[in-house]
Amino acid sequence: MDIKQMLYFKTIVEEGTISKAAQHLHMAQPPLSMQLKQLETELGVQLLKRGHRKVELTDAGKLFYKRSLQILNLSELTLHEMKDAQNETIRIGITSSNSALIQQPKVQKFLHEHSQLSFQIHEGTTYEMIDLLLAHNIDFAIVRTPFDATNVQVFYLQKEPMIAIGHYDYFHKNEHTIKDLCNLPLIIHQRYLPLITDYCLNQHFNPYIKTTCDDCRTSLIWASSHQGIAIIPQSALLLNHDTTLHSMTLEDKELYTSIAFIMRKDEKISDIIQEFINRF
Repeated sequence: MDIKQMLYFKTIVEEGTISKAAQHLHMAQPPLSMQLKQLETELGVQLLKRGHRKVELTDAGKLFYKRSLQILNLSELTLHEMKDAQNETIRIGITSSNSALIQQPKVQKFLHEHSQLSFQIHEGTTYEMIDLLLAHNIDFAIVRTPFDATNVQVFYLQKEPMIAIGHYDYFHKNEHTIKDLCNLPLIIHQRYLPLITDYCLNQHFNPYIKTTCDDCRTSLIWASSHQGIAIIPQSALLLNHDTTLHSMTLEDKELYTSIAFIMRKDEKISDIIQEFINRF
């Protein structure tokens, strides 16, 4: 039994008859019938009931068809992965607040030094990135705390504060904490909503959260549109292109978050990926 026989069997099932499958495969019907007979003999079961109009799967045939699809899909995936390995493709998952990190000089230098590399970038939430990682759809992900790290290997960067950013008329000289902004309209990324609201409740006040969104870039756009003050991680400031906005570092250490690189447990990453991560 080999991959080619599974492909022949799959084609017969999907075309409905051996003659149509032979036409689809650009081969004569007798050799295809012989391949099917050899497959059934090797497996010791009947896979198909030959009808006048259309073949019908036996119970064993249904199971073999299901397994054939899985093996053929895995074979195709492996082929793509081998091509990616040959072409040195790095598959990265990243959250919106971290997407500007590529602008760091050391990372830019790496990209210049390794111009032959290709990249597949997958964007989404931290938990979507963990799912993609565990499904082997990405090589590693750049996410942000807090998250459940039970099933992944994690390397943390230094913790960083939250930044309040908005138009100057929202700010005075005495703001240093989020409590100082409690009466002002805040724009909060959903990812940090539980962190911020829980902290505010522990400080015995309710923040005025006017807008929530799913992307730090959206937070900055709404702040630029004079809709309030965006609360974002410090490194997300690299996403801001509006020079009219004023930013202020919040001193609330309980709101500090950390960028984290996550990988699959007990899996050695390639030297080139390790070098790329080291540049951060």
